[in-house]
Amino acid sequence: MGNKKNIVLIGSRVYVIEELLKDKEFINLSIYALKNSFLETYSNEKGLVFKTFSMDKKQKCLDELLALNFDVLISNGCPILFPVNRFGSNQILINVHPTYLPHLQGKTPMNGVFYLDYDFYGATMHYIDNGVDTGDIIYQQKEELTNDIDLGLLYHLAMSMEGVVFIKGWKKLKEADFKNIGIKQLEKGTYFNRTITMQTLNFEEDNTVNLLRKIKSFGVDTQGCIAKIELKNYKIFEAEVIIHIPLLKKFENAKPGELVLNYDGNFLIKTIDGLLKIKKYELII
Repeated sequence: MGNKKNIVLIGSRVYVIEELLKDKEFINLSIYALKNSFLETYSNEKGLVFKTFSMDKKQKCLDELLALNFDVLISNGCPILFPVNRFGSNQILINVHPTYLPHLQGKTPMNGVFYLDYDFYGATMHYIDNGVDTGDIIYQQKEELTNDIDLGLLYHLAMSMEGVVFIKGWKKLKEADFKNIGIKQLEKGTYFNRTITMQTLNFEEDNTVNLLRKIKSFGVDTQGCIAKIELKNYKIFEAEVIIHIPLLKKFENAKPGELVLNYDGNFLIKTIDGLLKIKKYELII
């Protein structure tokens, strides 16, 4: 294959396509945007020609892709598992994933950074194989995670890094004339997909540290943790540990899960070993 390629980009995120459009190293670009995704909005705003797809009609999308005469397919936030063996042997399938693989393979890996207590985040460009985010690595990068980073910032940082990783991996591919340059994922991988069970708080079983870790793991407006407090259902997005000794002593005999103080839009919840200040939440009707 020469340097200029017929390329398919499929997914939901935008940092990769932003960098790809700067390059112009393609004859033709076909864009498949997940319905109601950032990629769909971006493509509309930029006046790009694209098609939308949805998971309830994913087979139709797959059939179209299998019929396309492309050189390189780039997946970025695409929830479809590709039947790699059904594509042409000369067709290259690549994914850009928002973690430092083999750590946190799966559909919702960002939650796993906090849920599994990682101290770094990253992004990886890799070949697609028959597994889930298990293909040989083309390029990857990681950064130390500091305590001031919440889930919203983490999404921004990791997905911005996808663009950086793509630029460098794409350069390596072109320099190799798109021959296979992948390096196997040698370490044992971790796989993470969020579940309702993970997002549910149990004040009678979880200690304060674990409750705080869960809340931080799902602390964006579209997710949150679910809790039942005094017969009402809440979605909780942000909390912090109370360390003030007089407050801890004042409520030390309260039952775990009891709302002990409501003030100025915040409230305090007794845990099995302390107090949590709930700072951002909503009632679920």
